Amino acid sequence: MDLNQKWGDYTRVFSLMRAFSKLGNKVFIIIIRPENKKPRISSFKENELDVIEIHPPSIGLKGKTGVSRQLKYLACLPAVQKAASKIINENNIDFVCANMPGTGSSVPAMRIQSKHKIKFVLDLADMYSLVRPKIVVERSFKKADKIITITNYLKDDLLNRKISPDKIFIIPNGVDLDLFDPVKYDQKEIKKLRDTFQAEKLLVFSGSLQDISLIIDSATTVINAIPKVKYVIIGDHRDPNRSKVAWELKVKEKKLGKYFEFLGRKPREEIPKYLLCADVCIDSFPDEPYYAAAHPIKLLEYGSCGKPVVATQVSETGKIVKHGIFGLLADPNDPRQYAQYIIDLLNSKELCEKMGKEFSKFIRKKFSWDMIALKLQEILQN
Repeated sequence: MDLNQKWGDYTRVFSLMRAFSKLGNKVFIIIIRPENKKPRISSFKENELDVIEIHPPSIGLKGKTGVSRQLKYLACLPAVQKAASKIINENNIDFVCANMPGTGSSVPAMRIQSKHKIKFVLDLADMYSLVRPKIVVERSFKKADKIITITNYLKDDLLNRKISPDKIFIIPNGVDLDLFDPVKYDQKEIKKLRDTFQAEKLLVFSGSLQDISLIIDSATTVINAIPKVKYVIIGDHRDPNRSKVAWELKVKEKKLGKYFEFLGRKPREEIPKYLLCADVCIDSFPDEPYYAAAHPIKLLEYGSCGKPVVATQVSETGKIVKHGIFGLLADPNDPRQYAQYIIDLLNSKELCEKMGKEFSKFIRKKFSWDMIALKLQEILQN
């Protein structure tokens, strides 16, 4: 986990653990990073939680990926075990939890499990198929006392791998209902911000720029129908081929530059005001297992802000955005349908308001981090 970037894994871990700690539980977070840094070990508060960040000693390895990265994680193990032992001995800790399987996450967790005879919980908050080495994934599934998945898709995948159903539990992502609460924002300020985009209709995307090809490929149809529209894209990606710069280039190649505004990454506390500027919020997951397994936090944030959504009909997205009620879900391989759904909503303020209101009710009832933390507590106590 990179605290400088604060991607989706950051939101899940720190939001869920903060809510969990508010229930009276002791929570300590150890972050292992592959970069060389001085000091190697630092302790601080992050989102009201105690954090220890550990970097590897200088062992003459270069590079951030592949074997070098794995060896750097392994070089951190002695420091991780020392820090964990101190925390466990002083605080009577019952569980060690790893965010995803990996050399820098579940490997140290399994060592701590073995040494201190405490239970190991694996939080499977993403599709694990890209995690290397595979032997770490397999051993993590075997050694975990409990496996938390964010979606039924991931649970079914584990069941197909013959993982015992008795140790698999579903805890979805949540949303900060206070931060993403329209009532707390000055509508005059929101209007002022919206006016800076100089468009009659605004479409807003917020999140990691994994794949926004469908948004771009469908844009010409939308623009032809509603010329005074603008796409506001918030976010970036760690992969240069999917970065803000790369997507901006694709837009320019299609001669759509004036209809798109890429804002890059924004501090989390600034995101709600941009969502509140939107007529419609958008997402565009492709029809692939990695995306089908996801439980997009962005959709929860859209709903919390009372915005209707146009997204794609992939497994778990369809369980959040009820088609025709909270928004419209297009075939991920059909840019024309995706465009038409955007046009339909932009042309009906009444429908947007109705869908946004219903979506907000649903999200606020089901996905507060406080409620999700209670579910985690119940799972750990049984």
